[in-house]
Amino acid sequence: MRSRPNDAIGVDDALEHIERLRHGETLTTEWASAVLDLYQTGRLADYQLSAWLATIAARGLRFTETVALTKAYLGPAVRERGAVPRNGRTVVDKHSTGGIGDKTTLVVVPLVAALGVRVCKLSGRGLGIAGGTIDKLESVPGLKLEFTASELATRLAADDVVIGSFSDALVPGDTATYDLRSVSGCVRSAPLIAASIVSKKVAVNADAVVFDVRYGAGALLDDRTSARRLAGLLVRLGGAFGLRCRAVLSDGSVPLGTAVGNAAEVDEAVEFLRGTGDRRLRAECEAIAVQMVRVTEPGEPEHRIRERLRSAIESGTALSMFVRMLESQGGDAGPVLGGGGYCTPRARTAVLARDTGWVTDISALDIGRAALKLGAGKVRADDVIDPNAGIRLIRRLGERVAEGDVVAEVLHDGPDVGDAVALVSRAVSVGRREDCREPGEPEPLSEEDVRTDETGTVHV
Repeated sequence: MRSRPNDAIGVDDALEHIERLRHGETLTTEWASAVLDLYQTGRLADYQLSAWLATIAARGLRFTETVALTKAYLGPAVRERGAVPRNGRTVVDKHSTGGIGDKTTLVVVPLVAALGVRVCKLSGRGLGIAGGTIDKLESVPGLKLEFTASELATRLAADDVVIGSFSDALVPGDTATYDLRSVSGCVRSAPLIAASIVSKKVAVNADAVVFDVRYGAGALLDDRTSARRLAGLLVRLGGAFGLRCRAVLSDGSVPLGTAVGNAAEVDEAVEFLRGTGDRRLRAECEAIAVQMVRVTEPGEPEHRIRERLRSAIESGTALSMFVRMLESQGGDAGPVLGGGGYCTPRARTAVLARDTGWVTDISALDIGRAALKLGAGKVRADDVIDPNAGIRLIRRLGERVAEGDVVAEVLHDGPDVGDAVALVSRAVSVGRREDCREPGEPEPLSEEDVRTDETGTVHV
């Protein structure tokens, strides 16, 4: 492998590097940094960087190569300077790999902060059909989400909780590749996912991270085995950068909660913090929140943590923390305080049950595709997201319905919603009670569950 300073590497060298990488050459931080620098300075085209990402996705990376890519994403000396000073207190972050209806960040960040845990959550936008936390929070008028390192430090010092998006200054390499991954068929690549996630966690100088890794037709990963492998890689990779890591495996084959969209999911998160949450949403949020508290208070029994979490909701402390977080970041909390909500679509179209029986399944994949058609996500990098577009599920898994009952609502701003309505109708299956899908329960994973063999392969 040839090695030369980044400023001596040209486009031809980068293209030759892609060829060598395709044939098994080891990816180094130097070469990854050089490719990213060429792209960021306008010398490498979108399609050429996409070819590099596709090569990584198709070939895969060894663990040491994934570490190298993560370092390249971060840029020089990020870990040394850090975005957030600890001041002797543990800083906790969390990340979800995404899924249909996944609004856990909107719930667990204020909920855990209400227990006195210091939370700095650096989030991203949607990938594929899965919506992103930043897309959802942009439904809140005036909310500041992009921060420099010094702004993050100031915000966290003042309030002990902040949710923000990464800026070029924080994670330059990941910023360069994030949107291209979504539109070039590289969304499901484990090393690209892991490097993207962990680089953001290292950038904010977190002490500990909890990863929510979702699987199923509506998630980035199809099956539980793949999710366990990714969870293991995330925990191991975070550990390589000095982070204390835990993970939770979650079944994403069915939409989480009753709302899918952006503003609609913010509203559902608010209702959850008021104490009226969906059962599965409650189970997953509790599982993640427990792990976030345990990394800061390892001696606290799990049952006691769960009691404290429920008390924070019942007392209104968690909702107050959510409001405080919005207002401190310049957001309009009026729709929360007034109860009107942020989702104000021009029209709602009812979706009716096709048969009589029990709701046996709700396809997260079809619901996600419908939301994408409505404008709740992006097909192309330059698409504009409609914050009010989405779906509300009126009937839940396992409920009895009669033919013609309203099972869902399509939220939209225009008349051409036939394809989306058809997808939602197809997503809601009705049949015999004994055929109802039973989604898996959240499963925690700790550092003790992960090991790396002599070849650098991560095992769980």
